[in-house]
Amino acid sequence: MLKEICITPQVFDNEHLDKSNWLYIKFLLETIKNSGYILGLNNSDWYKKVLENTNKLESEEIKEKLISILCLLKDRGRIRGHPKSNINPLNEDDWIEIIKNLDEIRAFYSIIATEHYLKYNINIKDLEDIDISEFYGVIGSHHSMKSEQELESIFLPLLSYARKLTIIDPYFYIHEERYETTLKLISKLFKERRGVRDKGNFTINCKWDEKIENKFNKWQKLLNDIFQDFGHIITIQLWSRKANDELKLHERYLITESAGLYVGAGADKDDYQQSEWGLKEYYQLDEIRSQYLENAGVFKLEYVITSSSIRKKNE
Repeated sequence: MLKEICITPQVFDNEHLDKSNWLYIKFLLETIKNSGYILGLNNSDWYKKVLENTNKLESEEIKEKLISILCLLKDRGRIRGHPKSNINPLNEDDWIEIIKNLDEIRAFYSIIATEHYLKYNINIKDLEDIDISEFYGVIGSHHSMKSEQELESIFLPLLSYARKLTIIDPYFYIHEERYETTLKLISKLFKERRGVRDKGNFTINCKWDEKIENKFNKWQKLLNDIFQDFGHIITIQLWSRKANDELKLHERYLITESAGLYVGAGADKDDYQQSEWGLKEYYQLDEIRSQYLENAGVFKLEYVITSSSIRKKNE
């Protein structure tokens, strides 16, 4: 699914980037904008250093095209800043040390530098022999069992550095154990940046069914428990069809501000069921998410539930 990579800023400097190899880096960046993200080491320091190096490239053509794709990655949220370490990076060895420390907490999909500092990192020359579109790109959808372990491996790259989250699943009823397990797993992974945990807000959109109204108090208790454990504020919105000839709630998604997963068989934990997972196109994220705004006119909002309130709309 989503691929998380690191690139040292030295890859972008004059000493290592020229007309013989820059297209490999450009193609890699263009691929990652759809299939993953780059971890911006030491928060904004990585991006600043990369732009500084790129602006010093001798070729104006190379400089302009790389800055253009880097800015696009930044705008799309495909460069994720990690909080600063206690290392002030002055050379590539220092950047590799920062990468190594983070990789030991949770491994990156790929690490790219100018040399082979680590047994498993690649250098610029290696890119010539790699099928970049296959190794770094989106190759169809992915199917797996819906065990807790498999769910974690799918959710983690999407959620750990996300700022926002919208869950869309008609049957995400958290009083059921299989969805309660998934909700707790999502809450554990959301904004967990390799040992640095932030608090956040996210929304669950599901289908209104009068049979679940007597479960709302249990929902509130669970939402409060999650707030106590992780600090997240969760809002559940319950929707119905506007009329029989209007759109049904059916598809299932997990959508952040920069990426989205479609979920074939639901995100509930089930050790005996498989689901198909795939990445949504970036340009479709707002279109999907906007359907679940109260004034969008697509569905009818029936209830809004938080840990502190149960509000029936239009009463």
